[in-house]
Amino acid sequence: MSLTSLESIAFREIRERIMRAEYMPGSMLSENELAAQLGMSRTPVRAAISLLEREGLVGSFRGRGVMVKEVSVHEFSEMYEVLVSMQLFVLDTAAKRQLKFDIAAMEQVLEQQQSALEQKDYYGYYNSTLQFTETILKTIHNESMLQIMELYRGRYVFTTVSYRIKYPQYQPSHSIQTNRSILEAIKSGDIAAAKAAVASQYSDTHEQFILHGLMK
Repeated sequence: MSLTSLESIAFREIRERIMRAEYMPGSMLSENELAAQLGMSRTPVRAAISLLEREGLVGSFRGRGVMVKEVSVHEFSEMYEVLVSMQLFVLDTAAKRQLKFDIAAMEQVLEQQQSALEQKDYYGYYNSTLQFTETILKTIHNESMLQIMELYRGRYVFTTVSYRIKYPQYQPSHSIQTNRSILEAIKSGDIAAAKAAVASQYSDTHEQFILHGLMK
């Protein structure tokens, strides 16, 4: 197996563990321990950590190791605003160009999200949320948008999953309700209603940030 393949395996494995919040914000990671767990040398692990650092998931501290970074509310809010803006643009653009949405793929993702919700699988739930958004974005074949989605995925899912683990009294349900509303609106050809569902969730989320004193 090539070094590049090992780097890729290490990157994907460590990234997914972080996204699943197996390592909570502030956790210190050891290259030696990660290498032992993955059954490989420190070299590909170190390369993987470098990629994770660029993605904003970890930070390296000389003499201390690697720390899982906490995503600030401000940073998360900015990512969310970009995702909302892209969805609204795609909905408008698809309607103007008379493009067809992949209804079957959206329904499949919703089924996955519902299953994850029932099993209290926060990783599956929020990853499906992004997959649903990604399915919408794919409609206009804009690769730059999809690259932004992938850039955000790790930090977005990690933030939402770690929040639910930290505050288990708050159970998710809002995003799946919004996705259902979006899908039903798209199936009926009511793009305005789909956009309204996206905008409504954004407003509700922003209000929750303010209510809990996370934003001014």
